[in-house]
Amino acid sequence: MRKSFVANNNILIRASARITQPYNCTLHGDKWIIITTIFHPTLAIRKFLLLPTPWNLIVIGDRKTPQDWISNITDQSRLVYLSIDEQLKLDFKLIDYLPEKSYARKNIGYLVAIQCGARIIYESDDDNLLDTNDIQVLPKQSSPEDVPWFSFHRQRSPFINIYGSFGQPNIWPRGFPVEEFKNITEDGWSTLRQRQVNEPVNAYIQQYLADLDPDVDAIYRLGHSMTLGKIRFDRQQQPIALEPHTYSPYNTQNTITHYEAFWGLYLPVTTTFRVCDIWRSYWVQRLLWDIGGHLVFGTATVKQHRNAHSYVKDMDEEQQMYHQSGKFVRFLDKWQSSLPTLFERISQISRDIAQQQFWDKSETDMIDAWLTDLHRIGYTPPIPITTPQDKKLSSSLQKRAAVCVTDVTECINEAWRITEQKIRKRLKGDIDVFLYLSSTMRIDQLSTVPLETRLTDVRRYTATTKIIYEDREVDPRLPSTCKVDSSLTDYKISLYYQQLWALAQCYKVVKEYEQKMNIEYQLLIRSRVSVVFGRVPSTYERNGIMNVNTTILIPSANYSNGYNDGFAIGPIDQMSHYMLRWYKLQKCHSGILHPETFLKHILQTHTTFQVDNETSDDVIQRGQNQCH
Repeated sequence: MRKSFVANNNILIRASARITQPYNCTLHGDKWIIITTIFHPTLAIRKFLLLPTPWNLIVIGDRKTPQDWISNITDQSRLVYLSIDEQLKLDFKLIDYLPEKSYARKNIGYLVAIQCGARIIYESDDDNLLDTNDIQVLPKQSSPEDVPWFSFHRQRSPFINIYGSFGQPNIWPRGFPVEEFKNITEDGWSTLRQRQVNEPVNAYIQQYLADLDPDVDAIYRLGHSMTLGKIRFDRQQQPIALEPHTYSPYNTQNTITHYEAFWGLYLPVTTTFRVCDIWRSYWVQRLLWDIGGHLVFGTATVKQHRNAHSYVKDMDEEQQMYHQSGKFVRFLDKWQSSLPTLFERISQISRDIAQQQFWDKSETDMIDAWLTDLHRIGYTPPIPITTPQDKKLSSSLQKRAAVCVTDVTECINEAWRITEQKIRKRLKGDIDVFLYLSSTMRIDQLSTVPLETRLTDVRRYTATTKIIYEDREVDPRLPSTCKVDSSLTDYKISLYYQQLWALAQCYKVVKEYEQKMNIEYQLLIRSRVSVVFGRVPSTYERNGIMNVNTTILIPSANYSNGYNDGFAIGPIDQMSHYMLRWYKLQKCHSGILHPETFLKHILQTHTTFQVDNETSDDVIQRGQNQCH
């Protein structure tokens, strides 16, 4: 039996006990801020009322809100304050279901704003102080300059940890399933691909982050209390949209919603306070795809000076997240509907969620009331888009080369940028770069450049795809008869396994990208990130035995009677043998494993290749004032 998680709701006031009337809009406008509070006006609230852009502010009170709250605001020209007694006079059907002392009373503010002309709604809390002069809003239809990146999930999880892509890979947002953290960190704690010019991004929901004390769960707060109040995200990281079937929780603390997604503002009532906005974020993401919308994350624009909380009480209220977030998202990811209208799909998904016991069945009545209220105040939802299943893809786009850049995260500026420029000058056509880099600190390598500096260099570098991951334990399961070359230590062998594993993973990323974007690469180039050319031909567009369209070319330096494995270029089908050596390790061709001789065996057995005497490569040496 599924474990039950139900909020401790207060007594509901039914319609029969209320004398109601329609809300009379005293303010009109297209931009509205919605918050709820139980404190006197804070500095954050006062700043909202002084913004240069004319935002109207709705404050939803509750029983604990000071009765003299409104008298503490001098200029009320942009302010609507609704005490709980004033709320109970409104004729919104949803109010019949909203308990007192509930964050879900914020739903009333959404309805008032929509009725009074809202086209953009900004959500915040009274302890989130804007760090900018105004509220940041991306255009609804955002250009590649506005939103240049997509984040995508890898093979073992539908989730991404968005905090990693903004420079904080060791923390996670509230609502992120902690059991997924290891898989995501090893598969890629930052997974970004460059947005293509013809890819639309309808940025209907925009979540901006918070510096100092961001929204994390009680597990993190209890285990990392010394970091709280000191956390800062990368302010230079550009906005990131999520691909369909890729999930991240978002909250109600620094969030923009455009008109097309107003239906998704509804906060559940039957979950706890610490769960309601997270559950909203997940089911809304699923339906957002049905209207061609995107969830977009932007860097921090507020500093959160968090109101006092009991972390232990927070943990109690977050139990449902810890137990069910992963299951909830996997259920949503498989959910389908062919109903013709969005409201019908919302009603259906609410019932299916209740059937799976992710919220109480009474939530479906509340969502129906929400939809009724939206319809009555004149909200028009988008029409679900239809994509014919039998739609034939156009012929694939031909591109010249994909470049797989692997190894540890280092030397992007000092080595790889220079190597990349030389490759582009010597090869005609479109070239896409795929970074697949480890952030694991190698114990035998002297590090003179802080990891954070190296990671920042990667974030500033524009690549087709950038994946940063932590090393995992990889075991090729060599047969007992296979011996390792005596010149190699156990540690060097483990690094070699990591190298081959990364090459195979990078190749998979390239092939997945080909399929996703409907393109075909002619060539594949492999390079270590710290490789620099010693010699390089004037062009790689050569004929004869050095023709890269038919032959793999490797540098001239040989090692231990084997071949140099720092750089290679050749036809992508033949390069698959080079890149997928990991899967051939078990055969242990000679009975003795050595990296360079193993590469020699693979090339001689499966490919057409040439040692290119005009190409030599080297690795920037380690030492003081180097890039490692």
